[in-house]
Amino acid sequence: MDAFKRTVTSPDYWLRVIYTLLLALAWQVTELLLIVVTLLQLGFKLFTGEPKAGLTGLGNSLAQYAWQIGRYVTLASEQKPWPFMEWPDGATQWQPVPPTSPTDNSEGP
Repeated sequence: MDAFKRTVTSPDYWLRVIYTLLLALAWQVTELLLIVVTLLQLGFKLFTGEPKAGLTGLGNSLAQYAWQIGRYVTLASEQKPWPFMEWPDGATQWQPVPPTSPTDNSEGP
């Protein structure tokens, strides 16, 4: 019960709630923009045979921004996304890191 009382009276907690609500709104706008970019890219691909390069970068940066928002609002990260940090670079390619197994001896014999 002490943890609850400390949290409820903590200004940091309520500031986090406000940021989370504002970023939830940003998530909705980002989601709408991603749908628009997707439809435009499908149209470009249909009529020209290839996607538009500028929209590809915009879609990539919007996807990264949505990922950053998701991490912050789910408490997986303390780092607040844009406008608190730089906008994600549209040219950056996300590369997943393969999981390491407990028996993996990658340091050699």
